[in-house]
Amino acid sequence: MCERVRRLIIRLRCSTGGAGNDTGRGGQNMADQYTAAFRLRTSRSDPPPGFVERQRLNSMLNHGARRAVTIVCAGPGYGKTLAVSAWVGRGDPPGPVAWLTADTRYDVQGLWADLLDALRISGVVPQSSVLATLTPGVQFGEPEFDRIVEGLMRLPTPIVVVLDDFHHITDPAALDSLNRVAEYRIPQLRLVLVSRTEPELRLSRLRLVDDVADIDGNDLTYTAAETREVCARSGVTVVDGAATELHSRTQGWPAGLRLAMISVDEAAGAVPALEHFSGNNRRVAEYLLEEILDRLSPSDRLFLLATSVVDQMTAELARALSGRVDSRQVLEDLVARNALTVRLSDRPNWFRYHPLLRELLLDRLSAENPDSVPELNRRAADWYVGRNEPIDALRHYAYARDWSTVARVLGQVALPLILTPQAAALVSALSTVYDDVARLPTAETLIVALVCDYQRHDFESMQRNADEATLLLNGTADPLTDVYRVIIAIAHTVHARASVPSQLVDTADALLELLDHVPRREVPASAAYAVVGINNRATGLVHEGHLDEAQVALSAVRTQGEHLGLGLTVLSAASYLSLVEFLLGDLDQAETESTSSLAAAERRGWAREPQLLAAYAAAALVYLDRGEREKAERYIDAGLVASTKGSDFGCRLLLHVAAVGVAVARQEASTARTALHRLDLSAASTSLPALLVAWSRVCRAEVAMAVGEPHIALDVIGDLGDPGDPVEDVGYVSSLMRITRAKALLELARPAAALEELRPAGRFAGFRALAAEGALLEAAAQGHLRRDNIAVERIGAAVALSAPIGLRRPFLRQDAQIPIQLNRYIRLSGDRSSFVTELAGTFGVVTELTTPPATVLQSLTERELAVLKYLPTMLKSSEIAADLFVSVNTVKTHQRSIYRKLGVSNRREAVESARYWEML
Repeated sequence: MCERVRRLIIRLRCSTGGAGNDTGRGGQNMADQYTAAFRLRTSRSDPPPGFVERQRLNSMLNHGARRAVTIVCAGPGYGKTLAVSAWVGRGDPPGPVAWLTADTRYDVQGLWADLLDALRISGVVPQSSVLATLTPGVQFGEPEFDRIVEGLMRLPTPIVVVLDDFHHITDPAALDSLNRVAEYRIPQLRLVLVSRTEPELRLSRLRLVDDVADIDGNDLTYTAAETREVCARSGVTVVDGAATELHSRTQGWPAGLRLAMISVDEAAGAVPALEHFSGNNRRVAEYLLEEILDRLSPSDRLFLLATSVVDQMTAELARALSGRVDSRQVLEDLVARNALTVRLSDRPNWFRYHPLLRELLLDRLSAENPDSVPELNRRAADWYVGRNEPIDALRHYAYARDWSTVARVLGQVALPLILTPQAAALVSALSTVYDDVARLPTAETLIVALVCDYQRHDFESMQRNADEATLLLNGTADPLTDVYRVIIAIAHTVHARASVPSQLVDTADALLELLDHVPRREVPASAAYAVVGINNRATGLVHEGHLDEAQVALSAVRTQGEHLGLGLTVLSAASYLSLVEFLLGDLDQAETESTSSLAAAERRGWAREPQLLAAYAAAALVYLDRGEREKAERYIDAGLVASTKGSDFGCRLLLHVAAVGVAVARQEASTARTALHRLDLSAASTSLPALLVAWSRVCRAEVAMAVGEPHIALDVIGDLGDPGDPVEDVGYVSSLMRITRAKALLELARPAAALEELRPAGRFAGFRALAAEGALLEAAAQGHLRRDNIAVERIGAAVALSAPIGLRRPFLRQDAQIPIQLNRYIRLSGDRSSFVTELAGTFGVVTELTTPPATVLQSLTERELAVLKYLPTMLKSSEIAADLFVSVNTVKTHQRSIYRKLGVSNRREAVESARYWEML
């Protein structure tokens, strides 16, 4: 292992300490950096003091809770959210409630990631449920969706899912998934959709069976009596008849009534000029807001406008935005006056403006002081950075178009989130960068864009943006240049892994060297980047055949990655460890590692993530070596599906290698040629490291031998150690090539040359499966050379190496010496193990043959010895007679005499006895 990597691993172990250790912003568990912001979306708004709760609405919601879907749909300001929140607060729902306020940029993966978290927070999901650990990844699709539906159907109690601000969900795939959930009419699930617009769901069939309840604007408006109660509870006195006229003018629109109460002239007890209460609600609200703002002190007015740039706030955030030290008192007063401000139910320190009020305030702020909007967003972002909530911080920096700070925060702390379930949320906060890249690209916008490109698996665009950013940075004295270069170095590493595996070790080394010289204070997330770099370097080492060094590094990555919460990196390391175990020949450990990694990913909904490709390849190759071709095919197919979006070229190539192996094992020449063609197309598209070069050549050689062209196989493999050949005559790679050359030489009836390829003894030490195959090939070669005692000893060695790991594939190759020598081994050793018996059954060898007689009953004549030499062949008696220039009867007479003298009854036993006595 290189000294730099060794130092980094030691530093990582010291900095992370244990799984529970918080190592600061760069070293803490990355997944935790998203929790606080998410929890705010699962918190409902508490009805404010003076809120008029309406029993008729509660009854309608209770009625809806007996239906599959309840739609609460009305424009802004109708009190939809508070009405549902009050119903939930009363405890009327038929079961636990999972509340989720929809994000404006949900895709299907982001929607279900948050919905599942909301379900878990509600307490309805038992630990045994598939929903307990399932976390949708980038490749979220049908298999993961089906598991979610299965989990919902198996919930032990009913659950009410409230999706507030449903109109924010516009992604077609996300809407389609919710539509299907609704159509399934899952008995345990009740959906309550709170939306400004009619949900774009296909609910006609549910309506036909009366399984949809609708609550609209007419239901949500206040009646005249309710309007009077609102006025009575508002804390101000209105003149006689004003409440009735107010209801007539506002038509009971809740937001209008609340704004009117806020704008009451308390001295006169009069509401604003009622002639303005006509036209659409938006204009009414704008008028009322103007009335309210005009009556406020300058500091109160500034407070409302400044704090409108955030979705929700604490007193501390409000102070950061407005400068008011009494921000908590201001917010408490707004809640107490029911001034369209609410407190979050399970987060009492957090406050939220009514969406309509916030929209109106933002419009006013943009009209009066547009230059302040970016600065206020920067203040909000700075506050979130201080709370270690980088995604919300990045969103506000992006609103401010402060791409330099976005790139800095990404590089210093946030980029590792791209390897966690929060990747989609991270990229959604950055996606507006593409507009600025198209208009006027800068180094900063290109760096932010390449992060989005990674999440979208557009690795070529990512590489172009990285290269352009490098050109723009050259020669600059920006103190943030090192941070930017770290992100660019990571991009180069990712591109190498996805498209140019021969460059992977070099690009990872460049990243690690950069991290070695960048102070930790400049890049607090350097520990996470080091784990990513070491993981990619180890991946490259595997593809170059340096397995021992790779194994040490991958083990360190798996441990430290778990401490840092880098879920996808941990999966990648575990997957590659299983591949290393296969290459080293420990098929049992490779099977355990690969299948456990895949099972863990399946539980989390990550089974189709590209970081698992090595596990799919390892499992396929293990089952191919064990002769379980159907299992191998299943893993090949699943791996190729997971690899459709790239990100690991080397393992996709190995899946093609396994596909060729399955076709060759089945002796399906046409299928083998097709699989090889796919492999060759991939291999020709880029430069390959040594291991992938070797596997590609081996596959071509295997197919050539399968179609009866061993001379071509020998040419394909070439002579090891030739100058310029990427395959050195050392280690696993050369061992694999020598095994294949020996096979070709045996096919060409050159057993002595095959033995030379397999020498010296111990060449394959350290690679158990190759050592077993080498011993088997030696047995076949020695058998062809009539050295049966040596052949039996070598096949015994092959069995001893193969049986504990279940290696069968080498024994199934088409060489007549393998069943012959296996038969001799069984007779001489008395081995009746299940492994040997299974192999014998494959060849039709009887494992209970009698032992040859102690002595030959009578010496064979010269003519009988001549006939004896033909018995191991497939030649008929007539063909032997023609070759010896004698009659058929003479040959048969000699055969009967041979059987009598050897004490056997048939040709096969005669050959076995003759070999035993070394007559052949």
